[in-house]
Amino acid sequence: MPVEQRSRISQLTGIGIALGAVLLAVGASWLLLRLASGGDGPVRIQLGDEDFDAGQVERIATQIAEEGPVLYSDVSGRGQRQPIWVNHFGDDAKTQWYVFSAVAPGAEEGCFLAWNEERNLFEERRPDPEDPRAEGELCRDVVFSATGEPESGSTDAPETFTWSVDDEDNLIIEVVQRDEADNDESED
Repeated sequence: MPVEQRSRISQLTGIGIALGAVLLAVGASWLLLRLASGGDGPVRIQLGDEDFDAGQVERIATQIAEEGPVLYSDVSGRGQRQPIWVNHFGDDAKTQWYVFSAVAPGAEEGCFLAWNEERNLFEERRPDPEDPRAEGELCRDVVFSATGEPESGSTDAPETFTWSVDDEDNLIIEVVQRDEADNDESED
């Protein structure tokens, strides 16, 4: 049975096309990964919203008055990267809101601020994996007031967030601070 013999030029052309296809695939993959990670170009991909609608101020203020501060486990949409506490004081549901991070500065991984109703303050605790409603293990001896201000064991307060009440009486929380978002855009 006869076997086709190709010229050396045909063989080199085939190898060149195969190498070109591999390099093109690697380059396209690199470009897609770079764009997906934010890149340095003019396009910045950001998952999640800049603002979080916590709900009706009257309902939240009533809930806080009856049960204590409200924990929103993740407002960033990025998987427990931004849990926050929301607290309210006074009779006017449109004023005196306090919104701050549920993670204290310098906290170990898995340690969050937990409301201690008896002491009327926040402590840094690690949630109990067996019973999420349990008090949990104390991480550090740091204590924060009901407004998020440090009381003992820490000099730094948790990150605070700007809030507003919209025309429909919803509490709107800026989870991406505007100046940070502007800085991120200017760095690109």
